[in-house]
Amino acid sequence: MKNIIRIQSNDMTINKSDDWVILEEGCDSLKPHQILPMKAWLARVERGDNASSAVWIDVDDDPMELKGEIDKLSFICVFFADFKDGRGYSTAYLLRKRLNYQGDLRAFGDVLRDQLSLMRQCGFDSFAIKEGKDPHDAAKGVKGLSVTYSGSVSQPNPLYKRVRR
Repeated sequence: MKNIIRIQSNDMTINKSDDWVILEEGCDSLKPHQILPMKAWLARVERGDNASSAVWIDVDDDPMELKGEIDKLSFICVFFADFKDGRGYSTAYLLRKRLNYQGDLRAFGDVLRDQLSLMRQCGFDSFAIKEGKDPHDAAKGVKGLSVTYSGSVSQPNPLYKRVRR
């Protein structure tokens, strides 16, 4: 994947590329750093085949289908087909809050600067910025608003519980 912004312990790094490869379909023999579609990954697990530790979730996939198998994953990517489609935000929130996913969570697809702050609040910790966009410029979007009112994955307490009186 290209144009990667990664946040770890509030430190941000930018890489022009990494070794991870998104596979469009399942394959017979897996190599390191291959990311299977969720449905292909679940089929491999059901058959008892060796499954990758990485999966990508499409806009129409139900992340709750990973319940009971989520501990086998160390890396999940969520696809954004269109920046106007908010299902990826809900997917990230479900993974972090309902399924208690603790591994790496990356947004990819139509990922733009203006989305990064909200994506971070929903639980993403890395972003593959849309091809043709400058990741250094996009990284400025991670900071977003200095104060948010509602609680989120990254800041569970709403503002009224954070303000000292």
